[in-house]
Amino acid sequence: MNNMDIAGVLGQGLLYILGGALIILLVAAIIFRTATKWVTQQDVSIGMSIAIVILGGIASIAGSFPTSLLLELVGLLSGLANTIISFIVSFCATSCVYFLMLKISFWKASLIQIIMLLILLFLIFGFVLAVAALGMA
Repeated sequence: MNNMDIAGVLGQGLLYILGGALIILLVAAIIFRTATKWVTQQDVSIGMSIAIVILGGIASIAGSFPTSLLLELVGLLSGLANTIISFIVSFCATSCVYFLMLKISFWKASLIQIIMLLILLFLIFGFVLAVAALGMA
């Protein structure tokens, strides 16, 4: 293989990753719009939904990473307890972004996030069942 082949393969891989990330972002924005419509009866534009989902993801990472790092360094809790506390901090940070961006109560923002998680689980299980049904046929 020469250098052009390697560059082409790496370029294709990068395009697949970016395309996958874009699809995931659009699906998350649609799920966010649906959950927001159900909870607050607000019709959020797709652009605003994408911005809120991105900011929520950044807040989630910014909240959970230092928390998990600090808990690991202190070493008081086990790995599962660290994961649970990190998830709670991440959930609260994302709900705070929804609360600030949509100008709703924190509890409604948390409910939006819970509904988003339930819709996502429903989609994942539906996809797995569809693939399993196709595999059995």
